[in-house]
Amino acid sequence: MTDPGAAIADEFIRGTRLLRAGRGEQALAAFRTVYARAEAAGDSDFMAAALCEMAWSCYRIGDAEQGLECAMGAKWLWERLGNRLEMARAMAVESILFLDLGFSDEAYDLATMAVEIAQASDDAPMQAFALNAKGIVLTVCRESELGANLVEQAVAIATQQKNGGAAGYYLLNLGFCHAKMAEEAGSLGQPDRAMGEREAAIEFTNESIEQARHSGDAWTLRAALGNKAELLALQGSFDLALEVLAQCVELNDAPGTGLRIHYLYTLGDVLFRAGRLDEALVSATEAVELADTTRLIDHQTNAVAKLAEILEARGDTSAALVQFKRFHNLYVRQSGETAQRRARVASIRSETDLWRDRAAVLADQALSDPLTCIANRRSFDQILNRLAGTAFSTAIVDLDNFKTINDRYSHIVGDAVLQRVARTLVDQLGPHGHAARLGGEEFALVFPNVPEQSAVAFCEGIRIAISSIDWSDLGAGLGVTVSIGLATGQGEEPSGLLMQIADNRLYAAKANGRDCVIWADTIPADERLRA
Repeated sequence: MTDPGAAIADEFIRGTRLLRAGRGEQALAAFRTVYARAEAAGDSDFMAAALCEMAWSCYRIGDAEQGLECAMGAKWLWERLGNRLEMARAMAVESILFLDLGFSDEAYDLATMAVEIAQASDDAPMQAFALNAKGIVLTVCRESELGANLVEQAVAIATQQKNGGAAGYYLLNLGFCHAKMAEEAGSLGQPDRAMGEREAAIEFTNESIEQARHSGDAWTLRAALGNKAELLALQGSFDLALEVLAQCVELNDAPGTGLRIHYLYTLGDVLFRAGRLDEALVSATEAVELADTTRLIDHQTNAVAKLAEILEARGDTSAALVQFKRFHNLYVRQSGETAQRRARVASIRSETDLWRDRAAVLADQALSDPLTCIANRRSFDQILNRLAGTAFSTAIVDLDNFKTINDRYSHIVGDAVLQRVARTLVDQLGPHGHAARLGGEEFALVFPNVPEQSAVAFCEGIRIAISSIDWSDLGAGLGVTVSIGLATGQGEEPSGLLMQIADNRLYAAKANGRDCVIWADTIPADERLRA
């Protein structure tokens, strides 16, 4: 029988490969499958990861609204799971989608928070992803130099990490930053500066093309080739621009709809600038027809505007007038989209709230022990991961002779004992630590930023509290004691090593008569904590 977890992971990898190949629609379908399977399996981590990749897929195919809904869901679920780093990634994706929808303020706030969270960690790839997102936002908000600086940092990190795929994507955006700087210089009547920025944009885009080819990132490659062709056409290098676009045709991948429209629009624009109007008309017409199938107004507006311009240049005034009128109607609709989009975003947020209620139940089920209702092993492992690099103590608590309790009093009584022990652990720890059930009669404790002697005192208090409980309501003559092994780290030891040390000390406690706490490997018998 196929392992469900392995099947989910395999489908996730397939979706990632489809996305890198530029096949956004197929990638989106794959990640939807991942989400559905993960939901059925109660795997909240894969649910959140799939939502984030669904959002990224939507961005690449130009469906920002659907992507925003997925990004919001991913952000919330990662936050609930306690994974702030992945939450930062979802926020960065969300910021880019908000930018696509024209909400620059929301985009800036989200990107800024993503950068702050990422930079508080030592995860360089996440830092680069967040810096890139904020750089794009700043550039669109006419702070191109600041934006370019952040994207340059992202490129440097990806290059240092030898991540060619990420470097290629960030270089694509760095070229975009310099292209915007060229536009700004041109509007200010600074032709020399505009030319210099455009040349820089072409240089960075060339580097993006090389990295994308080498890493097999077809989406970035196609986008970079299109951008380079546009930049060359603006310089009057029409033949070179057409040679670049010809490279798109030679690629073996099947481009997504958004990339295909971008290619056709760019080809029509280059041919138009080169004076090859008949050929330009063919490309622009196909771009409009394809844009109409998507019903995405941004694609439609740009394609219709170019078609009208070409028709006018050819002297076909009546056809041009029809397209200009259509462009006007689309432009009016596009201008009114902000208010409508705000309403739709509010609706998305409302729907996401409903989704959260359902996801909350699933997340609780995935992270809590169904019998005792305290954290389970997965949740405990996440706590340890968050504490990595900090000083903390961890303990393993095991009920003494629990099999005898089950055999003598029944498993129903045994379950009641486990539930009462779990409540006692939580009550004794209060806000000073966390308790989890690892499985069977074994529990684990963790004490963040608590001195070793304080952790020892807590463990001793727990031992005494459990042995002092009146258990007679569950069974005549019933008594329960626990053995505890404790280990303390200063932030340098892996959590797995501390757990192993605690486990070894638990066995030492068992070997030394049970009902005691062992917190060091060599403790004189008269110093062992025992009733």
